[in-house]
Amino acid sequence: MSRGRVIACCIALMAGVGVGCQPEARGARGPAPVALRDLRSARFQATVYEVRLPGDRITGLDAKALAAAGDLRKTLEGLGVTKALYQIDQNVDLAESRITIGKDEPMVTATRKTQTGQVINAVRYQSVGAVFQISVKPTAQGLHATVAVEVAALTESPSRIMENVPAMTIRNTTMGHDGPVELGRPVVMLSADASSRDADGNAIACVCRVVFSEATP
Repeated sequence: MSRGRVIACCIALMAGVGVGCQPEARGARGPAPVALRDLRSARFQATVYEVRLPGDRITGLDAKALAAAGDLRKTLEGLGVTKALYQIDQNVDLAESRITIGKDEPMVTATRKTQTGQVINAVRYQSVGAVFQISVKPTAQGLHATVAVEVAALTESPSRIMENVPAMTIRNTTMGHDGPVELGRPVVMLSADASSRDADGNAIACVCRVVFSEATP
């Protein structure tokens, strides 16, 4: 430090004023807050919704606007028929965590009638559910999260195998977030499909809301 710099610092200290007598800052924002830098686990809450809405409305869906909605479910219900498919609320290891929810669902693939009129269905089981892959790292600005979501679901299609046996459509949806997150602030991901509609002619949107917060005891 130059002699002139030392004199300036001494004058400032005598006057009770803090000036830049410290070493040069490493960056404009400084290091990450200790609480976030040392974070190893967090509470992870996620809800996956299915929304059935007219196909011409899917272009109006906006993930950021949905994340800012005070009551997401109420907002989605204003767009179309909404139901919650999966709900997660648990502590996770931020370095890397994988959460799987699923089951095998029966679906009719073919049907025939015997000479006596008995209906015989060919059934196979389809795996449905949701898989969450989570990785969160501290940065100088806060937390950076990579969240990948895969959802597999069955919905009735307009086609029929027989008069009272609807054909089923297997919907596989992949959504992701790769960016900053704040504790307590929701992130919304969505995917919408109007190319293969349900039995009522509606498009299907899959909406996932995730929130990270302090780990519960």
